[in-house]
Amino acid sequence: MDRRCLGWLVLACASVAAAGDAEAPGPRSVASVLEETHAAAMDIIRDAGTQFSIGAFIARQNAELLVPQLAAVAAATDGKAVGELNDVQQSFLNGTMNAADDMRRSERYPRKKATAMLAQSDALLSTLSATYRYPRVLDFSPRYIVAPAHATPLDIVIAGHALDARAPALSLQGSPCELRDTSADQLRFRCQLPPIADTHALGYLTLALATYPSRPWWGVLVDWMQAAPTPIRYTLALALVPRTVGGFDATARVNTGDDGLEASVIVPVGEVDWGGTRNVALPEGAIFVILHGRQADGRVYEDTSSEAAPHPWYAATIDMKARRMAIRARALDEALAQP
Repeated sequence: MDRRCLGWLVLACASVAAAGDAEAPGPRSVASVLEETHAAAMDIIRDAGTQFSIGAFIARQNAELLVPQLAAVAAATDGKAVGELNDVQQSFLNGTMNAADDMRRSERYPRKKATAMLAQSDALLSTLSATYRYPRVLDFSPRYIVAPAHATPLDIVIAGHALDARAPALSLQGSPCELRDTSADQLRFRCQLPPIADTHALGYLTLALATYPSRPWWGVLVDWMQAAPTPIRYTLALALVPRTVGGFDATARVNTGDDGLEASVIVPVGEVDWGGTRNVALPEGAIFVILHGRQADGRVYEDTSSEAAPHPWYAATIDMKARRMAIRARALDEALAQP
């Protein structure tokens, strides 16, 4: 036998023997599944937080709500292997991880996927004896607001389970909000929103919620004997949307009347409010117009007097005979629903 062939045969035999001697991988831990799910949630927060759509807002916000729930599951299953959970718990654990991973890979952030991600985690918490009284936030509204030019009261509604133990508290950008109504399934707060400089870019305000695990009926009787419980904290990122659909400027090519000479003239346009219309007069002698639009999400479009197709958030009409140009913006809710 050729020595090279003999060498490969010896190496192959040695590899098989080593593989047989190696220990088989142990059962997968719950902690490892939760670590993967947490990593997916952090990716969603990072990536969706830069996108400008209602789906992206909810994806980021629900991923933030998922993080403390994963921590609660981790505490309740410390040291356990996945196989030690019952079939229902394993299904919800894997469902949470798969839903988060699916959302992380998404490009358009469907709202149904974001809802499913939290629903799986909520179901898992409800099956664990240590966390079935855990306060779980599943939704809140509003998810986005337009940056206010003046101080504005803002009502925040938080929905979930086991939310009303002790005295839940909410703050907006560090300022406390007033608790207006409370039940196990819903909290209502009134916050004061200060005037905000319009930066023409998407931002987020921080809503910090502190809740407490619910108690059995006899818990009140022994409260005076125990230390105050540690609050469960949620961070709710409220999307702050610029006050206008975007900014516009235009350039007109004008016939000066001097032996057919033409000149380029800047046509002021400016900002257009959500759902508003901006009418612009074109200069005398204009023969061609170019309109440049930059939406609040950063997308840039160009329209001309010969071609002006509708865009996701606005449409332009350029009438050279009437020497008029109109820019009509969608309402905010309608615009955010666009792909």
